[in-house]
Amino acid sequence: MDSNFLWPMLAMFLGSLVVMFGFLKKINEWYYVGRLGEKKNSLPPGEMGWPLLGNMLSLIKAFRSSDPDSFIHCLVDRYGRTGVYKSHLFWSPSIVVCTPETCKHVLMDNEKFGRGNPESTKELLGKQTVSLSTEEHKRLRKLTTNPFRGDKALTMYVGYIEDIVIDMLDELGSINKPVVFLFEMRKLAFKVIGHIVFGTTSDHLLELMEKYYTDLLLGLRSPAINIPGFAFHGALKARKLLVKLLEEVLEERKKRSGIEQKKGQKGMIDLLLEAEDENGKKLEDVHIIDLLIINLLAGHESSAHASMWAVLYLNQHPEMLQKAKQEQEEIIKRRPSTQKGLTLEEIKQMDYLAKV
Repeated sequence: MDSNFLWPMLAMFLGSLVVMFGFLKKINEWYYVGRLGEKKNSLPPGEMGWPLLGNMLSLIKAFRSSDPDSFIHCLVDRYGRTGVYKSHLFWSPSIVVCTPETCKHVLMDNEKFGRGNPESTKELLGKQTVSLSTEEHKRLRKLTTNPFRGDKALTMYVGYIEDIVIDMLDELGSINKPVVFLFEMRKLAFKVIGHIVFGTTSDHLLELMEKYYTDLLLGLRSPAINIPGFAFHGALKARKLLVKLLEEVLEERKKRSGIEQKKGQKGMIDLLLEAEDENGKKLEDVHIIDLLIINLLAGHESSAHASMWAVLYLNQHPEMLQKAKQEQEEIIKRRPSTQKGLTLEEIKQMDYLAKV
């Protein structure tokens, strides 16, 4: 083919692609922003991404990378450090908020900002509990947090947590090959939260639940496509298995609640079964199961990540590690010779470690 003809054709083709992609990138902007009229002028900077997908591909790519904050960093680089950006996430027009002050305002103002979750989250964590009205949510929150407030509740678990952390560190210290530290922290956190929830530890039960939660977590971070082979489909199957497992545990606890009370072995599941509001109304089983799924997920996942980042940052800043160790050594020096193990009062004295 004549090169004089080929190059213009190639240029036209590339030009058409640029125009087509530019047009596609504007569809969401025209559809969601254009119809707001004058109100669109009050929107923060940002862009609405591709039709249907929005900016989900960029978000998923960032979360699966070694730098999940890169999604926010890209917004800051492109639009400045405004702290508020418009976007299109989870198949819906969205506002991304990323400064502490604005986040606090959004989370605390229940009048202007209602609670909302993507459909995939509702499906996986339980529509009965996630989609409650504000008043019902307050009632449920009061019912479920009262038994775990105060020093008495925390004191019950300090010794147990100390024991399993020491065991875990001893075990890791004996391994002569690299480990995935986040996975180890997840196991540790799951063992702790499992004990708090069930009152006792069954390795078989916790291993099963940890496996199901791994699949559930993958689905929460994936598009809601319920087709075999997709993470969301696997997560739905994992939720069904989790619900079945928790139903069995719930029924077992109801049958032997009197024995457990005599032994003093109570977990969250026992306290939720006993909980009553001011009108004597108890929680339904479906709410208890959804709450257990949410608490087990949130409790072990957030604790694991916090522990991992704390260790990582201390390793990167030896001067801070030294200050944290010095604080611990001073607390131990003040400890009575007859005392064995950590106490809640000692934890309260760890001011520097709390900042870490």
